[in-house]
Amino acid sequence: MTEQEFFAVLAPLVEEITGTAISKDDLDVPFGNLEIDSLNQIEIISRVEDEFECQIDDSTLRTIRTPRGLMEHISKATTPA
Repeated sequence: MTEQEFFAVLAPLVEEITGTAISKDDLDVPFGNLEIDSLNQIEIISRVEDEFECQIDDSTLRTIRTPRGLMEHISKATTPA
């Protein structure tokens, strides 16, 4: 998965769920600074997992602070062993 592929999934989801548009420059900005509260963050992560057909374990979910962090964990979860 490339950054572009991830962003193509993430950006519309963030806008749909929060009403706020994000740019690629926002990948390293913490979710809270993007006006994404914890409930919206959970919904976004869940929908990204569905889109990429993967699952991130709950202990890891609590460590994800930025969209790039989510992208990195999704990439690991979708990489064949």
